[in-house]
Amino acid sequence: MEFPFSPAGLDLLAMTVIRVDVRADETQKLLAELQRRTGNIQPAMEGIGQILVSNTQQRFVDQVDPDNHEWDKLSDITLARRRKAGSGAKILRDTGRLASSITYKVVGGSVELGTNTVYATTHQYGAKKGSYGRTRKGSPIPWGDIPARPFFGYNDQDQADVLELLQRYIDASRPQSWWQRFLDLFRRLF
Repeated sequence: MEFPFSPAGLDLLAMTVIRVDVRADETQKLLAELQRRTGNIQPAMEGIGQILVSNTQQRFVDQVDPDNHEWDKLSDITLARRRKAGSGAKILRDTGRLASSITYKVVGGSVELGTNTVYATTHQYGAKKGSYGRTRKGSPIPWGDIPARPFFGYNDQDQADVLELLQRYIDASRPQSWWQRFLDLFRRLF
């Protein structure tokens, strides 16, 4: 039995889909073992979704991409606009809307991670000045280049966290030996 594990099948816009398929052998083996033991991998997949959302949101706090490279700094013009407006200088953190919109869903044997914010794709991949057209007054949209600041992805830490979670599920599903059951019963009596 195969369990496709897709931690980031990301529906960012209705017409745009970003998908990262992870088919790590060790992950697949643990999922298959969990399925064999319990007949239900749904709780583990929910846990995987929660881990991936948390790890993705942490990238906004750390201001790094999935490979732990720092995001490009804000431009001087953006910093000046924010100071004038009284906002802070945290990248992609003025309102927290994008980070808090990260969510997941379990679809069959896979986990899909995504957001409903329209501008997520722009920040994930970046955009060149004017690549979205012009305003009625003729100004370019966006008014300047926006560097890519990827937040979706799957890295070694994600993999380690997922494997640890799956191992815990498997350990919890391990049937007790007759001796362990006897000791538990004995402890309850005294």
